[in-house]
Amino acid sequence: MGTPLPEPELPPGDLRRAAFLRRSFLAAGVVLPTLAGIALLADTLPHGGRDALEILILFLFAVLFAWLWIGFWTASFGLYALLAGDRFRITRLNAPPDGHDTPLTSTAVIMPICNEDADEVFARLRATYLSVRDTGQLEHFDFYILSDSYSPEKWVEEELAWARLCREVDGFERIHYRRRRYRVKKKSGNVVDFLRRWGDRHEYMIVLDADSVMAGSTLVTLVQAMQRNPRVGIIQTLPYTAGMGSLYARMQQFANRLYAPMFAAGLAFWWLGDGQYWGHNVIIRTRPFMTFCGLPKLGGKGPFAGEILSHDFVEAALIHRGGWQVWVAPDLDGSWEAVPPTLTDDLKRDRRWCQGNLQHARIMKAPGLHGMQRFLLFNGIMAYVNALLWGLLLAATTLAALRPLPEGAMTDLDQALRLFMVTLVLLFVPKLMSLGLALGDGERARLFGGRLRLSVSVLLETLLSALMAPVRMVFHSRFVIQTLMNRKVAWGTQQRGERDMRWSEAARDYGGVTALGVVWAVVAWWADPVFFAWLSPVLAGLWLAIPMVALTSRGRLGQAAREAGIFLTPDETRPGPELLDLWSIQRHYASIAPAPEAGDAFVRAAVDPNINALHLGFTRRRHAPAATAAHRAALVSKALQNGPESLSSAERGELLNDFDSMQALHEKVWALDEARLPPGWRVPPLHHSD
Repeated sequence: MGTPLPEPELPPGDLRRAAFLRRSFLAAGVVLPTLAGIALLADTLPHGGRDALEILILFLFAVLFAWLWIGFWTASFGLYALLAGDRFRITRLNAPPDGHDTPLTSTAVIMPICNEDADEVFARLRATYLSVRDTGQLEHFDFYILSDSYSPEKWVEEELAWARLCREVDGFERIHYRRRRYRVKKKSGNVVDFLRRWGDRHEYMIVLDADSVMAGSTLVTLVQAMQRNPRVGIIQTLPYTAGMGSLYARMQQFANRLYAPMFAAGLAFWWLGDGQYWGHNVIIRTRPFMTFCGLPKLGGKGPFAGEILSHDFVEAALIHRGGWQVWVAPDLDGSWEAVPPTLTDDLKRDRRWCQGNLQHARIMKAPGLHGMQRFLLFNGIMAYVNALLWGLLLAATTLAALRPLPEGAMTDLDQALRLFMVTLVLLFVPKLMSLGLALGDGERARLFGGRLRLSVSVLLETLLSALMAPVRMVFHSRFVIQTLMNRKVAWGTQQRGERDMRWSEAARDYGGVTALGVVWAVVAWWADPVFFAWLSPVLAGLWLAIPMVALTSRGRLGQAAREAGIFLTPDETRPGPELLDLWSIQRHYASIAPAPEAGDAFVRAAVDPNINALHLGFTRRRHAPAATAAHRAALVSKALQNGPESLSSAERGELLNDFDSMQALHEKVWALDEARLPPGWRVPPLHHSD
């Protein structure tokens, strides 16, 4: 790391030419059929698209139709790349012709976390660590758990989980844990804090999320690809989903495993070295990231001001502006993540992402950004705005249906049907492409449960996704409107564990959606029964929202689907060693979970000598002003006299953060006669340690 930061070279001419040709084809393939669709729709409308309402309909249709074509051509590019290959694959570029391995260099594997389940997090890190060790290249990797946990119990549990993991894998010199006292800029600030402290030690960093697992061979391949391509700043893998239980999560897991490879290959085909990354399961060259990717705080007021929330797209644009390439590597297996267990949890995550993506409207105007990066930032915005545009289009067509037709005018139903069929093709043919790829490969089809079960799974996934799409439309539209009204959202810990949603919860969250569907149906039928029939797929999703969301949250239905061979994936039928290790250790940790009578983590940190010593080892001794020291001494006395339950979470956190307070609390607990201690301190750790 002592060598100076190299000047990034310009991409080679053949790469620039390929990018120009591919994107030109994409642009023509989007613009020309969109113009044809506008003309066709204008001829279909009673006023020929010449009055204000029909002009609005044409505009909304044009934007949405264009985005459908982008998705269609991306899938088509991906199909071509998977069948014919693509010479511009970052994992193959500049590979040595003699087949020799590329030497590795120092790489940090970092996992930022915040108030997560410690057993789950460290089980995933353990699987990744052991997989790297199995490659024989462990000497080149160091692992860092970067905690932003503010729950006192959570961070004590993390310390215990770190010590246990290091004992199990003999990793004390390679697995490091640090918790920040001050949570600045959330995850992106946590990564920046790591880079300031340890970035100069490592040429690269591989960023994991709290639910990530990666194969050691994949990590090694990423480092080798970076070593061979010194102009590359970021390589993003394609994370798959594995091990989910609820019906909703299993459906998402299946869709991710079947459809994502083709779409990701298509993105790689026209992104080339000008792409984006998704924040985790990614390798980053540390020094250019430190040089170019500092995120400013956006000035002013309103929904687009303040800290940059969706940081990954912005960091990709900034490192690219500095002259470094950003690639996606869809051909790499061995990268996994988890998905939310219910549609409700998925929408909560989308609410956060929506606010962050809309904020990119200001980032797009930053000087020096490549045109491709501006477009990709805009594309991220449209991922949520399109829902609002779709809702507005449906509302506008409803108003048009309510209007009396001008004398002699009529709607051309044949042309409307043709346009509807084209839309269905754009929506569903990409899924059929992915299905065809799997059916054409007997071995791959068997990994999805066989050709029959695979086909049934695609049919059910398509039906459920179509029914959920109108519900997403309503919520995403609301998210966009709330953001524009400056109603900010808190970024809390994601729901990762399985849960069965209560019917009352589903009715509370989706009753308004169902009511909207009923009222809309009455209006549509009154306007025109033919229009009602055309709108019925959207209305059906709104009507069925409550039972659909409640039932798909059920773990037992997910298990029944698995037993029937529905929504199976290769990660279930032929899991890799990383997943087998993960699932094994998860079962083991669940079997040895401490009983409730063992006391909470704060009590154990105060009472148990081993745990107290471990915690003090993570706590820096700081001089405190007299008033602060007196306040903390009073908290210690309060805890001893009234029991640990008398302390608030903030008071527990204040004591845990202070070396002297925790040392004093431990000594005084043991100095007192047990009979004089409040019941909260009388727990098994008083007599023995874990």
